[in-house]
Amino acid sequence: MAANWSDLFPELLELCSRRLLLEDWFAFRSVCSTWRAAAFKERFDYPWWMLEDDKDTKMEWAEFYSPFSSQIHKVVLPEVKGKRCFSSRGWILTIGKDWKIHMLNPLSRAASRYRDDVIEIPSADKFPSWYPDPESDPMSFLKKFVLSASPASSSNYVVMVILWPCGPLGFWKPGNKEWKELPPPGANNITDVIHYRGQFVALNSKGSIVTCDLDGPDPTAQVILEALEMPPEFRDSVSISTRKYLVESAGRLLLILAFGSKTKNVRTTGFQVLDVDLDARKWRKLDSMGNVSLFVGFNSSFSVQVDENEQSIEPNCIYFTWCRDSGIYHMEDGRIEFDKEADFDIFDSRLAISLKQPPSIASSLGAC
Repeated sequence: MAANWSDLFPELLELCSRRLLLEDWFAFRSVCSTWRAAAFKERFDYPWWMLEDDKDTKMEWAEFYSPFSSQIHKVVLPEVKGKRCFSSRGWILTIGKDWKIHMLNPLSRAASRYRDDVIEIPSADKFPSWYPDPESDPMSFLKKFVLSASPASSSNYVVMVILWPCGPLGFWKPGNKEWKELPPPGANNITDVIHYRGQFVALNSKGSIVTCDLDGPDPTAQVILEALEMPPEFRDSVSISTRKYLVESAGRLLLILAFGSKTKNVRTTGFQVLDVDLDARKWRKLDSMGNVSLFVGFNSSFSVQVDENEQSIEPNCIYFTWCRDSGIYHMEDGRIEFDKEADFDIFDSRLAISLKQPPSIASSLGAC
């Protein structure tokens, strides 16, 4: 028998560390250098998946899958139970059946054990287009959530959302009592939005690029690149695509087109990636993304530079979720690996979470 806790076998310590809540894993590594070395290794600069809520349990934790460690982490998050969740820059935005909207960072919660960390945002009835309807479902009020910056690193951030199903765009700035809306220019709907080159850039259903000016008393959205300027073969691809996304990758703006059946049970059959040069007003098809992989779905779309020495994320792939459709598309040969375990509906889909390591977590990881 070990004379003291630090003399326990590393294999036993590693096994114990895998059975802890994430917040207890942080504490486990802080006990001493021996325990920190024995704990299973984890990375927080890789995306995690927030798994669908188990409605049959009353547990107040949420589950996150890390592809790096193949570990399912449990984080105590009673605020997300029974809520519709969205993600951007490592933060989760929730809307509940009471129409209230909140935002929180699950990784900071686990690292600090600090419970009073929820950012309250004006509820849905503070949108200009809001109208009371007993038949309305809060779970289908929002489609996408995007942050201009992480609230952990800047107080000068903006929350942008797309109202279900295709706009208008709504945004909120800290200190405001209400949401503001940006009606889409023209008659076309908004299908995606990201923060790119210091401003919000949106995509409409025709494939045109829209920029948002949020400064001044009358915020506006205007088309800066018309889909009609596309080569005909790209316009044809846009017209037959079932979903469209915008992603930034190494400073480039990418337009992602998903193809599939348009029946009730959507099934993805392929993707096409276009590099959009706003300055030159040109589109270029990409046959390969090298070591970059993309993550699209109900989460805020993002890209990841894959480490060749790690096999947790496959390079040159598109990771996607949509309705009951989830999988990995391989750019090299067009092959799709479907997630056979996926069984969720459009309003309870798993999220890809782009985790960024805030200072509070960095200090916790280094504690001893």
